[in-house]
Amino acid sequence: MIKQTGCFFITVIVILGLAVSPAKAQLLDSASLPQQKSFESLEEALLQPDQVYRLTLEKKKYTSIPAEIFQFKNLQELKLGNNKIKTIPADIAKLNLLQTLDLSGNQIDSIPPEIGTLIHLRRLDLGNNKIRTFIPEIGLLKELKVLNLSDNDIHHLDPAIGRLSKLKNLLLSKNRIDSLPSSMSNLTSLYYLDLWGNNVSEFPSQMAKLKYTLKYVDMRVIALPMPAQDAIQQLLPNTEILFSPGCNCN
Repeated sequence: MIKQTGCFFITVIVILGLAVSPAKAQLLDSASLPQQKSFESLEEALLQPDQVYRLTLEKKKYTSIPAEIFQFKNLQELKLGNNKIKTIPADIAKLNLLQTLDLSGNQIDSIPPEIGTLIHLRRLDLGNNKIRTFIPEIGLLKELKVLNLSDNDIHHLDPAIGRLSKLKNLLLSKNRIDSLPSSMSNLTSLYYLDLWGNNVSEFPSQMAKLKYTLKYVDMRVIALPMPAQDAIQQLLPNTEILFSPGCNCN
C-alpha cells in the first residue's frame, strides 16, 4: 500500500509539473493555422502573447517593425502590409515558426540575410517596396511556395533561386530583370511565373525541363520581336505565355 501511495504522489507531481510548465511552441499545419484567431491590435496581442499565431497590422503607419512582435514565440502568420517600414531587422530570425510574412507596400530597400533562417516560410510577400538585390539566402527557404517581389528595383536574380524546389508562384513583375539564371530550370514545381514589365528577352535553354509543369507565364509590356517570342514559346510548348504585340525592335 505504501508503495502504491508513493507512486500515486509521484504521478500527481508529474502531472502538476506538466500543467504549470509553459506551452512549447508548435508549428501548425495548413488546415489548423487559418482556424486560429487573427489579432489586429498589438495591444490585444500583448495581453495573450502565447495565443498569437496570426497577427495582421496593416495600414498602421508603422515606420519600423514593432519590437514587441519578436516576443510572440508561436507567431506563424505576420502581415504588416501598407505601412512605412524601411528595414527588416535581424531580429526577424526570432520568429522561427513563421509560415507567412507579408511586408508588401512598404519602403524596404534590402533583405537581411537572417531571412534565410525562416525555414518554415511558405509565403513571402515583399512586393511594392524598393528592394534592389535578390540575396542568395532566399534559396534557403525550402518550403516556400509563393514568392512575391513584384514592383521593386531588382536587376539580377541570384542562382540560389533554383533551390526553391517547392515554389509554385513567382511574381517578379515591374522590376528591371534582363536575364534569368539557368538554375531556374530546377523549379520543377513552378506553376506561374510573372515577368510583366521586365527586360527579359530570352529564356535559358535549360528551362525546357519545365515544359510540363510551368502552366502560365506573363511577359507583357516587354518589347520582343516575334522571333524571340517564338523561341520562348517553342522552349515551353505547353505553357500559356502572354506577350505584348511583337515589335520591330532588335
